[in-house]
Amino acid sequence: MFLLVKVAFALLSAWLVYQAVRKKCNKYLAFVVIAVWLRFFLAAFHQITYTPLVAGFSINALASIGIALSGLMLLPPRVFQLRVLVPLYGFIAVIVLSGLINGSVSGLINVMVKWVFFLSVTCAMFMAIRKTDKDFALRKLLVAFFLPVSLAIMSVILGEVKATEADGSASYIGGYNHEAAFSMIIAGFILVVGLLSPGYIRFRGPLFILGCAVLVLVNYRTSVLAILPIAALFAYTAMAARVPTRHQAVFFVTAIFGLSVLFLVAFYTMQDRFADVVVFLTSLDELIKAPFYYSDAQRDIFSARVYLWSMYIYDYVNGSLIHQIIGWGPESWAGVFPKYAHNTYVSYLYEYGLVGLLAFLIAVLSLLKHAYRNKNRQFSLMLCSSMVGFLIMNFATMPLWNIEGLILFAILIGNAIGPVKLPRNDWFASPAFASRLAN
Repeated sequence: MFLLVKVAFALLSAWLVYQAVRKKCNKYLAFVVIAVWLRFFLAAFHQITYTPLVAGFSINALASIGIALSGLMLLPPRVFQLRVLVPLYGFIAVIVLSGLINGSVSGLINVMVKWVFFLSVTCAMFMAIRKTDKDFALRKLLVAFFLPVSLAIMSVILGEVKATEADGSASYIGGYNHEAAFSMIIAGFILVVGLLSPGYIRFRGPLFILGCAVLVLVNYRTSVLAILPIAALFAYTAMAARVPTRHQAVFFVTAIFGLSVLFLVAFYTMQDRFADVVVFLTSLDELIKAPFYYSDAQRDIFSARVYLWSMYIYDYVNGSLIHQIIGWGPESWAGVFPKYAHNTYVSYLYEYGLVGLLAFLIAVLSLLKHAYRNKNRQFSLMLCSSMVGFLIMNFATMPLWNIEGLILFAILIGNAIGPVKLPRNDWFASPAFASRLAN
C-alpha cells in the first residue's frame, strides 16, 4: 500500500522539479536542485537502490559518484580555488595523508567520493547564489524536499511507522531506511525555510513549524536537539518583527523567559526519550574510563553511545604515536568496532588523529566566521545558529558520514560563503571570471 503512495508522490515530485528547473533557473542552481532531489528520490526506494548492482556498487553509490563527477565537469575550475575553502582542503589533505600512510585505499576512495560530492553541491550553491540571490536559490531548492516531507506526512496519516533500533519507540520516516539519515533531510528542509528572508514566500512560518513537527515525529533526539538553536532564533525574530522598537528590550526578556518555559514543557513531554541525555550530562565524570570498567547499566546509557565512544578513545590513547597524530585511516573503524562511532569528533580523532580533528575544527570555525561576516544580521545569526546546531548534531551522530548530512552541510556552507563580499585581492575579483559569471 505505502509503496504505491511512494510511487505517486515520487512522480509528482519529479514533475515539480522539472517545472522548477525549466523556469528562470541557471545551470548551477538546476544542478543543486536535481542532485538533492535525486538523492532523496533514490533513498525513498532503498529496498532497490541500496542493493549492490555493479562491481559491488549500489544504484545509490553510482548516483553519488555520478553527481560528484558531474559537478566537477559543470563548475568552472576556479570556483574550487576560493580561499575560503582552503581550511577545508587542509582537512581533506589530512584524510588523504592518513589513508595513504595506513594503506586504507578502499576507505579513502569511499570518503573522497563523499567529499567531492559535498564540494560539488557547495560550489554549485555558491555559484547559484552569486548569479541570482540566496532567497531565489533557496526557494527553488525547496521543491527538492517535497518528496520526503510529503511521505513523512503520509506515513503519519496511514500509520506507516518504524520502531527505532535503540528502544522500540515510534518513528515516522515516510518509508525511508533509517531515522538518522531521514532526520538530516528534514533538518535540511527546516534550514532552507529558516534561511529564507521573512515575507519572501507565503506560509514561511507554517512551513517552518511543519518541518519542526515532522522532525519530532521522526523521533531522532540528536537532530531534535540540533535544531533547537535555529528554532529558537526563528521564533524570536518572527515575534520581534511585530514589536515596536521602543519595546524591544522588554520583549527580549519576555521572549527568553517564554522560550525557556516552552523548552522545559517540550522536554517534560519527551522525557522518556531524553532521560539518557540527562544521565549522561550529570554522570560525565563517572563515564570517563576504559570500556571494560563500564557496568551493564552504564553500557546502555544514551543508546550505548557513551560506551562506544569509550572504546574508540581507549584504542586511540593506547595507539602508537603516529596513529595518535594521523589516525588509523578513513573508515578504519570497520571490522574493529561493532558500529561507527555516532560522534564525528570521536570518529575523526580515531580515523585522522589529533591533526585531523584539529584541522576539521579549524575549517568549521573558519566557515563560521564567514557566516558571521554577512551584513544581513538576521541572516547571519540564522546561519551561525544553524552552524552551532550542526556542531551539536555531530556530538551524537555522524551527519558527515551520510550523503544526506553532507547535503545539509553543503547548503549551510554554500549560503555562508555565497552572499559574503570577498576581499578585492581574491581571485573572484578577476575581471575575466566576473564576466564569465555574469554570463
